[in-house]
Amino acid sequence: MGTTRSAVTLNFVAPVLRVSDLPRSISYYRDRLGFEIDFSYEGFYASVSRDGCRVHLKCAERDRRDQVAFETAQHLDVCFGISNAEALASHFVSSGADLSVPLRSMPYGHELYVRDPDGYILGFIQAKD
Repeated sequence: MGTTRSAVTLNFVAPVLRVSDLPRSISYYRDRLGFEIDFSYEGFYASVSRDGCRVHLKCAERDRRDQVAFETAQHLDVCFGISNAEALASHFVSSGADLSVPLRSMPYGHELYVRDPDGYILGFIQAKD
């Protein structure tokens, strides 16, 4: 195990979110959240990124078990660590992003949540200094 760990470096992690309309999702992440399009493959799979953080989008239907999770209050699907919650919240408001939890102070720092077109909740957290 020691040799494998030293010989291989993990370069990124990218959650894969199943979306119902890939072009709509790509546009939302780009236009509302400020992500760049890394690639789009044959109309069913894409990657978007911002500041080295990636999210993959796959065109596919969710099953009922997934929908139950979306109906539960305060769930969170992807969490990003950020450096300036106030500036990001201002950007999201001006771009028309769907804020499901507006900027708020918590014991661990400042956070805001955004809902994407398929109902995924993205958390943006600025940790306390």
